[in-house]
Amino acid sequence: MSISLKGVSFSYQPGNPILRDINVDIQRGECVLILGRNGAGKSTLLKLLNGILKPTAGEVLVNGRNTASTPTSDLAAHIAVTFQNPGDQIFASSVRKEILFGPTNLKRQNAELLTDKALTTFGLGSKASRHPYDLLPAERKLLTIASAVATDAPFLAFDEPSAGLSHYERESFTNAFEELKTAGRTFIVVTHDLDFFITLATRVYIISSGGIGYAGSADDVLSQRETLRKLGVRIPLSERLLGMLE
Repeated sequence: MSISLKGVSFSYQPGNPILRDINVDIQRGECVLILGRNGAGKSTLLKLLNGILKPTAGEVLVNGRNTASTPTSDLAAHIAVTFQNPGDQIFASSVRKEILFGPTNLKRQNAELLTDKALTTFGLGSKASRHPYDLLPAERKLLTIASAVATDAPFLAFDEPSAGLSHYERESFTNAFEELKTAGRTFIVVTHDLDFFITLATRVYIISSGGIGYAGSADDVLSQRETLRKLGVRIPLSERLLGMLE
């Protein structure tokens, strides 16, 4: 099981490409971080993965399925994407119904069990009957992540999932993340929060000027301080402190 982007370019307007000749391969069980400045095209890349957007050139393959010719409803069984703003995807009248929608719509035989598990994993069980917009903003963020997880899709793509989370919610997210990694789920994470995700990641891609400005392992990326600075990526606090000591 894999995701491959082969020579992918994308333009919202002709002659003004946002992404140029992107080549990325993601294998099952990985946690891949997508970094870059605001407006670099990171969120656009996520929308190419689940077929919301179609590449202008090249191809995106999700488990061998070309996203340009595969309906988004079919791709949803293989990849679940969350957006930066929870309001862009929450629509149900209760927390439980919001989470249940995905696995039910995908005809997962264990939809109720997947829903219960997601509620527990993300600490939303006591709020299952509440309206999503009665939750705190950070809780709504967790709700969108829980909804993606409950689809049982092997690939999970998150846009700034840690933004706005408190220490308690970050701890809950980390525990869930580790559990899901152990179960073989694959993550593609768009983030500016390198401090939080670097210990969870396996590989890092940095988008710059529409292309891949850097690609490397999570173990190696922290040693590339000058490259990170040039590409507009904030160096984790621990590394900045280490640099000061050096």
